[in-house]
Formats: sequence, C-alpha cells, structure tokens
Amino acid sequence: MLCTIWTGCKSNATLGSNAARPYQWEALSHHPELAWHRYRADSAAVYVQLPSHEPLHLRENRNLPFRYALEIDILVQALELPDGDTTGSFLPSHHRFSWQGDAEPGQTHLTGRFAFPLPAGRYRITHMVRDVHRGSEVTGAMLMDASSVDAPVRTLAFDAETGAPAWDMKLPSGGMLALLVPPDLADGLWSRTALPPVDSFPSAPFLDRRPMELTFPEPVERVLPTPVDAGTAVLPEGQWKGWSVLLWKGDPGIHRWSVEGSQRMVTLPARRPHFPAMRDVDEMIRATRFIATRDEYRSMREARDPKKALDNFWLQFVGSPDEARKLIRQYYGRVLEANVHFSGLREGWCTDRGMVHIVFGHPDQAQRDRYGETWIYGEEGDINALIFRFSARGRGEDFNVFELERYPGFRSPWEAMISSWRRGKIRRR
Repeated sequence: MLCTIWTGCKSNATLGSNAARPYQWEALSHHPELAWHRYRADSAAVYVQLPSHEPLHLRENRNLPFRYALEIDILVQALELPDGDTTGSFLPSHHRFSWQGDAEPGQTHLTGRFAFPLPAGRYRITHMVRDVHRGSEVTGAMLMDASSVDAPVRTLAFDAETGAPAWDMKLPSGGMLALLVPPDLADGLWSRTALPPVDSFPSAPFLDRRPMELTFPEPVERVLPTPVDAGTAVLPEGQWKGWSVLLWKGDPGIHRWSVEGSQRMVTLPARRPHFPAMRDVDEMIRATRFIATRDEYRSMREARDPKKALDNFWLQFVGSPDEARKLIRQYYGRVLEANVHFSGLREGWCTDRGMVHIVFGHPDQAQRDRYGETWIYGEEGDINALIFRFSARGRGEDFNVFELERYPGFRSPWEAMISSWRRGKIRRR
C-alpha cells in the first residue's frame, strides 16, 4: 500500500477491534474513555475522551489542515420499563454521531458530549467508537439503571479542578472532587463514607478460600449541596441551571454518597494519578505476587533498594536485560488491562478475573450470561481446553465482582503457567 506524505494512510482492514476479545486494551489503535449521565427525565448523554494523537489525521491536499474523523454508535436495548410496561413496547434504538475536527497544536485530548433520548427504565447500552480514517473500532457495553428518581446515573461525578467527568467511573485522587446533583435532590441531606485502598490478593484457582468481605465504615460527613451558581467548581459541559454540587477532598480509596431517605448509593473510586498503569516500584513489586515465591516477594518488599531487587527478580528468568524488558512489558501490560476492565473496590489486577488474565492471558473465547462469564483457553469442546467460570456476586459492598469457581484440578495448569513465566517462555495472547 502506497501513501503520500501529505495525506496519510488508510487501510481497508478493520484494525484494533476488541469485539472478539473484549478485554484487549493495549493493542487497540485508540483508547476512548466514557462517562454516562441521565441529565433529564427523557434524555441521557455520554462524554467521550481519547488522546488527540491516536486517531489517524488526514487532509485532502497540502493547503488544507489535517483532520480527524470519528463516529460514535450507541445501541439502546430495554431490560425493564416502569409501570408494568413490557420491553416489547420499546424497540432497540440506534444513535450515530459524527465527530470531526482539525488537528490543534498542543492539544492532548479530544473530548465530546453526545446526547440521545432515553425514557425511564433499565437498559443495556452497547457503544462503538470508530476511527473512520483508520478503519478501526473499539466496542463496549454497560447497564444503565435510569428507572428511579434517585438512580446514581442521575448525578454526575467530576474533577472540580478541571471539570473532567469521571472517565470510566473513576476520579483522580489528591485533588478536589465533585458530584452534580439534580434540582429535585438538591434539598436533601447527603452523607459520604470512604473506604481506603484495599490491599488483598485472591487465592490461587485451586485453593478454596473465601475472599474477605468489604464493608464501608460509618459516614464521615453529612452536608447539603451547594448551588452551582456559587462558582465553587469548574463544571463539565452541559446546562446546569438549578443544579447543585457536593465538594470533597479526593483521598485515595472508594467514596460513596447517598441522599437521606434513599437506599441508592453513588460509588466513586478515587484512583492514583497514573491508574490503570503501574509506575511506582512498590506497586510493581506487589503485582508480582502471582508468580513470585513467598521468599522472593518478602525479599523485594523488605529490600533496601527495591528497584534493584525488582530488576534482579525479572533478570533471573531470562538471559539479558532486553529479554527482561520484553517480559516486564508483557506482564504489566496484562496488569493494566486487568485494571481497565475488572476494577471495583479492589483494583482489577488483584481480583479473580485479573489474576487469571495476568497469568493466562486473553481467553480464546469469553462467553457472558446473566449469571457470570466463562473463559475458554483452547477449542470449545476439546477435552484439553481449560475452562474458568466466574460467577457474578454481590458480595458485601463490592461492585463489578466476578468470583472464580475454584477447582483442585486447576493446580497442574496453574503451576505449568507459572513455570512458563519463570522461564521467560510466555507467548503473546
């Protein structure tokens, strides 16, 4: 394929789609982050952000600016409608938005807001963010409970210092955070409780050990929201006349807000600034827990020079620093993907799905149903295929919890895979 220096390149192949492998992330051509909000009784909106350099920029001739061209596809399917109505009366609706613009020097991210009609109810919403020029697409799905007046999706969490919404349901820790409250909930007394970062690891797939249940402590504050016209925060894009704001210090951990008289909770993780990646040496050492021996792990945690200890840990498995760097990129790339997809009260890498994803890689098939997920490594129906079943659990106060159905027969494939990591013989999946 020949390309000119002036117009860029375009391939007819569909590149980077994660439809077949829903937990692929690093290999995608672009990495959109989304924030959903039911801002009116009959409408919802999605905010979309991605790094500005990721979409392919083209121009028709040298006298015109380089431009990006994106499309946002949204498919809305009803699961439950109010007042005894059936989902048969609500046909699936499809919304497509065109998103184009010129390249702007110094711009780091592209951010857009797209609104669509949505009656009260519970919905499954499938989205696709497509780079038109490159021919690549990234897909995803979410459940939106917009059936009640106090549904969490009616509020909008955001960074009070920048106005950025809570991308993928997470906020940056360390600064001031905020929650937009609709007018009909602004007169209520709101309570906040906080759970510090959870430091625990899942047991191996062949060990039948029940995970620790997590519960939030008593509320740390009870306050009335402040009207938005008080100017206490930088607001996200939108019309907020009559709305109010809750402000608080974003300490690391999980923050939970609720309005007096309601059992519905707005749960907001405040993640470290570089999340979902791992850049801190102590964090990187903790993430080796799945393949390190107990003595190795203890030695690294207690070392006077933790970075040198971590380097030596990886160097022992391969013959050169270059090979060690490749192995490190592969391991922590899977850690990042686990954090993107499996985080709840715990970061995704230290959940059951995160553990299996890091050690075994992407499954050849990932089947989902209302009760959980089944991951298949190998051909379905093959007697040698390895099958992991994760059951959806509402354990304690946690969310996004899928618990592995442990089985003693997993010991042999688990130990074989750990041995492969420790020999530096892991193939990319």
